[in-house]
This record gives sequence, structure tokens and C-alpha cells, in this order.
Amino acid sequence: MKTQKQNFTNLKNSKVVSNIFKSVLGLSLIATFASCISDPDIEDTKPQPDGIALNNRFLDNRENALEEFTIDAATGGMITGSQGTNVTFQPNSFGINGSPITGNVTVQLIEIYDKAGMVINNRSTLGEKPNGDKEALKSAGQFFIDAKQGANELELLEMASVESRPVDFADLDGGMKIFRTGLDNDCDGIDDDCDWFEADEDNNGEQDDAQIRDAQGADGAFATYNYNIGSFGWTNLDRWYNFAGATTEIFIDVPAEFNEDNCAVYLSYDGEPTALARMDVYNTTLELFTEHYGLIPVGLEVHIIMVAEIDGVLHYAIQGTTIVDEHIEVISSLSPITQPALESLINGLP
Repeated sequence: MKTQKQNFTNLKNSKVVSNIFKSVLGLSLIATFASCISDPDIEDTKPQPDGIALNNRFLDNRENALEEFTIDAATGGMITGSQGTNVTFQPNSFGINGSPITGNVTVQLIEIYDKAGMVINNRSTLGEKPNGDKEALKSAGQFFIDAKQGANELELLEMASVESRPVDFADLDGGMKIFRTGLDNDCDGIDDDCDWFEADEDNNGEQDDAQIRDAQGADGAFATYNYNIGSFGWTNLDRWYNFAGATTEIFIDVPAEFNEDNCAVYLSYDGEPTALARMDVYNTTLELFTEHYGLIPVGLEVHIIMVAEIDGVLHYAIQGTTIVDEHIEVISSLSPITQPALESLINGLP
């Protein structure tokens, strides 16, 4: 590794430094070694990060974000989410085992439009290309749409249309396409954490583009992104974060008590309000977080976001940096915070 090009910051409590010291101590006789041994009674009483509690927090946030609407299956109709998303269903488009049903159905909707929503719901914008390469995406909205009748999960027999919340013309991106999570039935539930894949809702062999529709409201002209879905589950309005310059890997060194099982680490792209990648690879040999693809642009300004649950309290670290070749970023400690305060900090990032 080209250590002369690595970026080390906040070396206190660093695993990198700790491993160096361990090597040195292993070759030396230290007279005071016994006094440096940790007291197991103290270690046992120190609150530890709880990965199960963190995952439950993510799932609870999704459940709390879930809105429910009642629609007559025979007539169909439109629902409108609290953030402005519209979903329109055709008549007789809800079914079980391929057959239309009658009566009322419950339609469920989750809308995620900002980075804070992505973090607290653990829904990053990491996409997987057909060749298996992974790359960050820029999002114009993530949506979970489902329907039930009583205890029965329903199928979508006819295409439904999704319209995003209003978008200022200055913020429109004509390159937005449709993405779905996963390629099988294990990736269509509310608790799905699969990566995003290019969608082909009409089965024509091509990735689906989002359509832009002009509109006029009380506050003046605006536009919306529009697309169709052929099945229930998660969808995302995205485009690939393409970059033509030099790229590199990035490694995140976290305090010693943290690992892939008890915390979450994200990479927030400055200047991109909805580009957020999760550092979901943990190198157990180096004890460092990294990512799949090694395509982080050199010179890019980013913020590292780390979250964990400790003794029932949310903890965080947010650290800004500029990416250099073979980047290593050191997070030395986390601080307690409330979830609303964390959301405010994340949405206030550049």
C-alpha cells in the first residue's frame, strides 16, 4: 500500500496505530507491562455497541414512516403521501394468484427524499450494474409500495403509476432512471437491504427512464418525475454517479469496539443532496471498513457518517475530508445524540 499517499487523521484510538504499537510491544520487554493490562471487571461494565438494537432502530423507523391508505379494488384510485408522492392504481389491478379481488385494500407507502431519511432507514444509494460492478447513485426519491387485504399480500395485476413530489426546474435531472432492490422475492419487503438494480418494469429488455412532467401550482411552475411499476416493493429514481477522473479505494478506521456487526458507516458526497453510499465491507484482517468498488473520485469532498446504538442511546460521528489516493480516514470516538438532532445535522451537510 502506498503509505506516502495515505490520509491519516485523528489517530487517537486508531486501530492502525494500535496495531503498530502491538507489533512494537511484541518485540520489546516492557517493565511496566503488567500495569497496562486492562481490568476485565472494568471492560465488562463498559457499555458496548449493540448491533441488534441498531438494526431494530432502522426497522422501527421504516415502520414509523409507513403510511396506509384504503382503496376500493374494483375502482382503483390515487393515494398521496405526506411528502407529496402520488401513486395511481388502475381498476381491478389488485389480485391474489393472478385473479382480481374485490372490496377494500390497504395500500402502504414509504417516501425517502433526503440523506437523513436514507441513514435512519438504512437505505443508501449503492447500485449494482449488470456485470456485478457496484457504484454510488444519485437519487431523486426512494419508495416502498405494497398492498394487503387483511392478512393477504396482494399482487399488482396492472401497471401502477408513480409521481414524485414537485421538483423545482433548477433541480431537475433528465438522466434519472428506475431502479429496484434485488432480483428475487427476498428483496421486496419493507426490511429489504439489497442493493439497487436497473429496472425493466415493462419487460422490453431496456432500463426504464423516468419521465418529466411540467405542472402549475399555487407557488408557480414546477415539474415531477413519473414512472410505472409492475410489482410491489422498493423502487428508486436514480442515475449512476459517473466520474471520469482518477479514483481510489477508501478505508475507515473506527474505534476498537466497533465492527461490521454493531455499527453502520456511510459516505456522503458533498454537493449531492441524495448521494449516500454505505461502507458495507469490513476487512477483518485490517479491521477497517471499506466498499465494494474502489471508485471514489480523488479530490472529492465528502463526509463520513457513523452511527451506533450504545446502552439504548444513539451515538454518531460526522467527519469531513477530501479524498486522496488510497485514503484512510480515522474516526476516534462517537458522541451521544437524539435521532431528530442527527437528522438535522445530516440534512445540513453540504
